[in-house]
Amino acid sequence: MTSADARGRTGLRPRPVLAGAVANLGAGALFGWSLVAQPASDTLGTSRGTAAAVFASAIVVFAVVLLVLPRVQRRNGPRRLLRVAAAAGGGGLLLAATAQHPAVLLLGVGVLFGGANGLAYGVSVGLAARATASLRGTATGLVVSAYAAGPVLLGLVAPRALDAVGWRTALTCVAVAVAGLLTLAAGLAPVEVPAERRRGPLDSVPRRDVVLLWIVFAGGTAPGLMLFAHAVTVAGDRRLSAPAAGLAVSALAAGNVIGRLAVGAWSDRIGRLPALAVALATAAASIGAVAAATSSPVVLAGFLGTGLAYGAVSALVPAATADRVGVTAFPTAYGVVFTGWGCAGLLAPLAGGRLLALSEQTPALLSLAAAPVVAAAVAVALLGHCARGAVRPAG
Repeated sequence: MTSADARGRTGLRPRPVLAGAVANLGAGALFGWSLVAQPASDTLGTSRGTAAAVFASAIVVFAVVLLVLPRVQRRNGPRRLLRVAAAAGGGGLLLAATAQHPAVLLLGVGVLFGGANGLAYGVSVGLAARATASLRGTATGLVVSAYAAGPVLLGLVAPRALDAVGWRTALTCVAVAVAGLLTLAAGLAPVEVPAERRRGPLDSVPRRDVVLLWIVFAGGTAPGLMLFAHAVTVAGDRRLSAPAAGLAVSALAAGNVIGRLAVGAWSDRIGRLPALAVALATAAASIGAVAAATSSPVVLAGFLGTGLAYGAVSALVPAATADRVGVTAFPTAYGVVFTGWGCAGLLAPLAGGRLLALSEQTPALLSLAAAPVVAAAVAVALLGHCARGAVRPAG
């Protein structure tokens, strides 16, 4: 069978990819939590730290669910898991909308919605990983870009909704939308338990590759996660006007979506590792531009480039994982690799806060935020060396 024949038979099946994109569009609402956090904290009389702890808890639960998901998937098909995600996500947000105590917010958003995110995201990238290697970057880019698009859409409508109806009603509307999107995704997803999952993984997962991909994910996304957490502060420190600061935040978010969508497809042409190398170089150069702060356009370009690099790495790592370990081992391997992003998501904002304090006197010190990229670049080089020494399954 020729490669063209194989692509025609098993290439980019639209329905599973659409199911993954719709599921991630709903699950991505988690990253719009900051829009609701402040009014919810004011109502309940809690601190900003408590609101941040709710989000941090959701990230931890998200990562834990991805770790245990392979065992669950061997007994349940994608459709059933997405239905569970719809119930947990919608129910958790509805519970949070009725909260009279911070613990209820923690349960509704941190535990239930965080768990729904782990299910929805894990199933979605697994559906994208089934595409043939020649189209896997495109499929993964489409699916993960939908996750980033969710909070962008919320950012456009939430401020007015919060002013008009209050945070409880607004959160209730989000709950209904999340449950509806995840239910629609379940209807589009395959109902079967795939044969490769029933056989179960996998003593053949190449541990060295998994470790290197973990480093790439952690180091490659750390600069973006730091800037996402402190975007307004960094923009203010660079003396951007209020409109320019808003534009910088929008550029960061838009770059994230564009990077996921465009670079994922681009990697199908040039290869996953070369695309990762370009993304890491872009991340380092962009942080350098923000640190230099020679002019507003340079800072804006730095924000856009950081978003592009972050989105690119977020799309390329799951595709590269499937390339290295194959579809059968993907859920197990990627569950471990994803904890690299989780660690960066918890540590990069904390380290960024310290770095910003130091850079008040010496702005160039902000360029140290690109240091994790060096480790990620070394890991990419070692992955290339491994690829030359052995043939890995492509799916």
